[in-house]
Amino acid sequence: MDPVLKLKNRNPLTHGRSRLVFEHPHDPDLLVKVIRPEVVEDRFGSKTKWYKKRRRFGKFISYVREIQEFIAVEESLGKSPHFLQRIVGFAQTDIGLGLITEGVRAPNGKLAPSLATLIHEEIFDGKAQKALEISLNQILESEVIVSDLNLGNLVYTHNQELGHYFVLIDGLGNNNPLPFKAISRGINRRSKIKRFARLYNRIERAKKANKHP
Repeated sequence: MDPVLKLKNRNPLTHGRSRLVFEHPHDPDLLVKVIRPEVVEDRFGSKTKWYKKRRRFGKFISYVREIQEFIAVEESLGKSPHFLQRIVGFAQTDIGLGLITEGVRAPNGKLAPSLATLIHEEIFDGKAQKALEISLNQILESEVIVSDLNLGNLVYTHNQELGHYFVLIDGLGNNNPLPFKAISRGINRRSKIKRFARLYNRIERAKKANKHP
């Protein structure tokens, strides 16, 4: 039996709206994503609406969505998509089931900075802007369904083969009860275009706020 990963007394590296992200205790190249306890209580606890309680995957629906999207894009491309974080598997932890992913690193070995960090540190230069444009176009032309696109879930990395590019590390999958975006490529494409427009608006607002704190 695989050992239970001890995360309870560790500080998360970062967090999203619904998950905490830890460095894997036995492999620094990997990350462990776990559902935030307060999110479990808020969305799936005693006060949850009855129909949500009957959902088959419950609190792990975000894992299912992320895996489905990764597989859908892998199938369509015939290879692992570089613009999505690679999924490795699952592990039991002392704070619940963890989703294991590959850590997206910067050339210096640290976790790749988010788009929000680039803007805050005033290093969102022309090269990064062009990389974002290319990465978003690749996301647009792919089969992936995006449920959330923001300054925090796009991270900036580099390798010799691809140069500089962005990776979407969260916010995947269809969160609508009716899977229109999974059925229709046109609907999915229009949804992503709208999200891109909102993202660029957020970028401009963040840049202005950074200049006038």
